[in-house]
Amino acid sequence: MASPGEQGKGLTLGRVRIAARNLSALGVVGAVVLVLLRFLDFDNIPLLGVVAIAPLLLAIGILATGALAGLRPFLAAAVVVGVFGALWLPGTVLPRSGCDVSGDRRDDAVVLMSHNLLVGNPNLDSVFAQIQEVDPDVLFLQETTGQMFNELYADLADHYPYVSALGLQHIVSRWPLTDRFESGTRTGGALIATIAAPSGDLRVANVHPSAPLTAERRVNQREEYAQLAEWRVDESVDLLMGDFNASGSHVLYRGVVSDGYVDAHRKVGCGTGLTWSRQLGSGPALLSLDHALVHESFRAERFEVLDYAGSDHKAIAVRVGIP
Repeated sequence: MASPGEQGKGLTLGRVRIAARNLSALGVVGAVVLVLLRFLDFDNIPLLGVVAIAPLLLAIGILATGALAGLRPFLAAAVVVGVFGALWLPGTVLPRSGCDVSGDRRDDAVVLMSHNLLVGNPNLDSVFAQIQEVDPDVLFLQETTGQMFNELYADLADHYPYVSALGLQHIVSRWPLTDRFESGTRTGGALIATIAAPSGDLRVANVHPSAPLTAERRVNQREEYAQLAEWRVDESVDLLMGDFNASGSHVLYRGVVSDGYVDAHRKVGCGTGLTWSRQLGSGPALLSLDHALVHESFRAERFEVLDYAGSDHKAIAVRVGIP
């Protein structure tokens, strides 16, 4: 007959196992919900930002609860979920190496960098330092007032003589900008131009639709995305890059990704790809709002998310090979 102490330990272990089963069951239900949110049409809900890292979080949760209760089936489930996460978003569970866009640069490749600077960003010196480090051929800027641009461009003019602007958006390039197309509002729209690179032309769009912060802005965002879909076809855009104000799970963003375009982060990026923080750069990134979409006829080589530099957005950079 077991002693009272042994009986107590048995009851405690039994409770832990029951709790582990319940938590793991909730995790499986949560995973199903996240999958549904990923593939169904929902507005831009902030929680959708965790969809990108959901498989990793779920695997960690199942692994922890399973290990605590000594339940082998749950450990096996964690492995299954981890593999699913690796297939869902390469780089999240199985990290890639070599995402520095400036490394091993080929002559026929173009490096593009995009940054939502945030109106009033007091840390333009850090922004400039990042630009120097990446050394992009083309720079996309959003939320950049004339005063901010003039201050930043004073240090860039010698290397980037070509500029196109639309409200708070700018394209800065080493090479001539031709066939420009500017359409939108002061706070949202697209700035399109052809980059006359030495290895060939690249038609690009600096994208910044309205943020869905109010009912009116959500309507504006849908209209701007509808226009973007038309511009993409009418203007034969090869690369769309910028602050899309939509996570990778948003129905509007998914509509742009389709029809011959690939998300550079999912194709050749590292990590979670999260770029936005509510804490103005002092907290962890919560959402992936900044993207680079490359037409499948071009070669997406590398995608990189940079550190915060005074904005609520991280800058992103992509290297594209021109066929």
